[in-house]
Amino acid sequence: MLVPRHHEQFYFTFVTFLVEDCLFRVPRDTLESQSDIFRDLFLLPVQADKAEGYSDTDPIVLEGILKEEFQSLMKVLYPMPLTRLPPSSDGLPATLEEWTGILKLSKMWSFTSVQEFAIQQMEPMLAARPLDKVALAQDYGVTEWLVPGLLQLARREEPVGLEDVQKLGLDTALKLADIRESAQSTMPTWAGRYYMSPIDRSVDMPIITATGPRGSTLCDFTNRIRQVFNLQE
Repeated sequence: MLVPRHHEQFYFTFVTFLVEDCLFRVPRDTLESQSDIFRDLFLLPVQADKAEGYSDTDPIVLEGILKEEFQSLMKVLYPMPLTRLPPSSDGLPATLEEWTGILKLSKMWSFTSVQEFAIQQMEPMLAARPLDKVALAQDYGVTEWLVPGLLQLARREEPVGLEDVQKLGLDTALKLADIRESAQSTMPTWAGRYYMSPIDRSVDMPIITATGPRGSTLCDFTNRIRQVFNLQE
């Protein structure tokens, strides 16, 4: 009698994860092929009676991960069949918040192709949100977003303020103020400056008040940005 064999491509082993209070059961093969971290995890020797991830009663517990973030990542790794999607949907996450979660987890777990795809999807969403663009670039090492994002912030009319400090950190906010002030050399009639005011007790941090060259949307701060932030071309 001929013994059936497993198909090399379409015979899946499933793995179960517990994320917060929710169980996810997905094909293991995709995780192994896309992430070295998961591949190494599944290569670890385990005792048959203590194998995690093969049942709902003994899942792999992912501590510190939000259910919504993991769900968004799964949508990219395991897109829904086309027949189950609304006509106007491609099944992918639609919001910046969802893609931020995908970027976070793909970087954490070395899903390189997913990380690149997330960056590509987020680009148009961040076109009019330079503050978020720079903050995310700092958080997740997306260096190609830094110069264009900082350039938009340097050119805006609004001064560097508390929201910038909260999202970018004090060091980056001060450097941004310095870049805006550098326009003095080419705009002698502008008397821009920034200064630290007393600590705002409601947020327990100093407020930066900065003036910038109004109407400076045509100024090219690119070289100054690269110099101040030590960024290579």
